[in-house]
Amino acid sequence: MSEYKVLVVEDELLVSADIEESLELLGYTVVDAVATGKDAIESVEKNLPDIILMDIMLKGDMTGIEAANIIRKKHDVPIIYLTANADLGTIEKAKVSLPYGYIIKPFTDKDLQTNIEIARFKFTNDIQAKMESDQYNRFFNEINSGKTSMLASSESGLEKIIIGDIYYINSSKDGSLIVLPDEDITVSRSVEDLEKELPDDQFVKVNQNQIVNVKKVFLSTLPEIIIADKMNVIIVDDDRLEQVKAKLESK
Repeated sequence: MSEYKVLVVEDELLVSADIEESLELLGYTVVDAVATGKDAIESVEKNLPDIILMDIMLKGDMTGIEAANIIRKKHDVPIIYLTANADLGTIEKAKVSLPYGYIIKPFTDKDLQTNIEIARFKFTNDIQAKMESDQYNRFFNEINSGKTSMLASSESGLEKIIIGDIYYINSSKDGSLIVLPDEDITVSRSVEDLEKELPDDQFVKVNQNQIVNVKKVFLSTLPEIIIADKMNVIIVDDDRLEQVKAKLESK
């Protein structure tokens, strides 16, 4: 039997005592038993339980659902609801807080044991999946750091843009204007959003509204830079001069 630490949140003293007794007979450790949502939140901070059995209809200013929503924002701990109300309205309200179980009163020791074990199993798998997803995203971002193209939506549809072809990008009313060798493209993404996808060693934001490909700079007389082929003059903001100078020297 798994030795999980359980927090019981139940405002009926006799019911709470029965639950505690059942949990201990089943081999679980009851770290605390409280009667209000406020006390439940404080107990989680203090005891860090492995699982919470939460009555939905608590006395006082806070329901079990409200307490669960607050707890879920700060702690990864599965919550199983206890309730005598099985109506659809109650279930609809409860499911928003993403519970790991829902036990209807009255219940048996077997009901408790089954729900706790299933909840912990599902919770462990959810955490593992999240960790693997985070690892994948980090790996994907590392792969993306060397990418040569990106996608953006324009009036003509989805555009595949070769990153090395970009001369500079201007902020525009409809998003951003990407200046390319043959034709400029207006895309719906902001300059700030596009900047996240551009390689740091090749692009630099020179002012609030423009990003420049340093490999496309023909002449630099800071604060002015001239773009090759296009011969556009772009002014660098004073607070960005040192950063732009360093990028141009290292290109």
